[in-house]
Amino acid sequence: MNYTIEELQDRIKTIANLPTLPDIASRLMRIVNSPTASADMVAAVVSQDVSLSAKVLRLANSAFYGVPRSINTLNNAVIILGFKIIQTMVLSLTVFDMFIDNSENGKGAAFDRDEFWRHSLRCGVVSRLLAHKRKRSLAIDPEEAFCAGLLHDIGKVVMEQYLNTDLRRALRYASDNNLSCFEAEKEALGYTHCDVASWLTGSWSLPSEIEQPLVCHHEPDEATISADSVMICHIADILSKIKDGDEAAKTEAVEKLEGKAKLLGLTKHNLIEIIEEIPAEMERASMFISR
Repeated sequence: MNYTIEELQDRIKTIANLPTLPDIASRLMRIVNSPTASADMVAAVVSQDVSLSAKVLRLANSAFYGVPRSINTLNNAVIILGFKIIQTMVLSLTVFDMFIDNSENGKGAAFDRDEFWRHSLRCGVVSRLLAHKRKRSLAIDPEEAFCAGLLHDIGKVVMEQYLNTDLRRALRYASDNNLSCFEAEKEALGYTHCDVASWLTGSWSLPSEIEQPLVCHHEPDEATISADSVMICHIADILSKIKDGDEAAKTEAVEKLEGKAKLLGLTKHNLIEIIEEIPAEMERASMFISR
């Protein structure tokens, strides 16, 4: 049975102290969006966190970005990769670190953190591929699409950390009634991980192209802004659940998504191409979730 309005308000109060966006990510977004921003300014902000700086350099030199020569300094990373990539990289890494699993929650647990992050990365990779396919006709930055896909289910990990009883209740309800987690949350709790994402990011001042997919990826028709970004994340979420080599699942997903893909100017052939590219792209992106 759903919570009453009063009970829902109580649930919201229990997470009133949800973490704010790390200061370094907030400052970086302000600088990147300033007309006076420079590579030196961006590098100076990132360099204030030694661990983050090392991760940025490691990723900048990874196969995922395909830079043909070694990047040895943050300034070079900013100049070569550009402000947008550095911004989304820092946002992704800092949000990841906010929810590091310090529990003994491993494989076999009701909520598997490792599997959660693998699916998140896969969704980010597919979102990036989708955005690249239509980069010229849609005003969607592939790196923002990647970031949105990577963080699309952040509400779930927030629930696991702050509303664990509710999450476990929803997962049991989903299993008992053969429902998706999203549908189970609506029926059993009266709110969803997308609502939690909205509560979490409400004060983060994220670009709408990143924030809206976190909130609307299960119901893309509900998006009133950044609708194309939301639709990309919606499609990516579905495609990313296909196991490599599962031809039946691939055919079913492509048929299911054909109409939605057309809204983005994509064809069935585009979707098939993207599915086939996922394993290689995941290999290149694996460093994002390596510890």
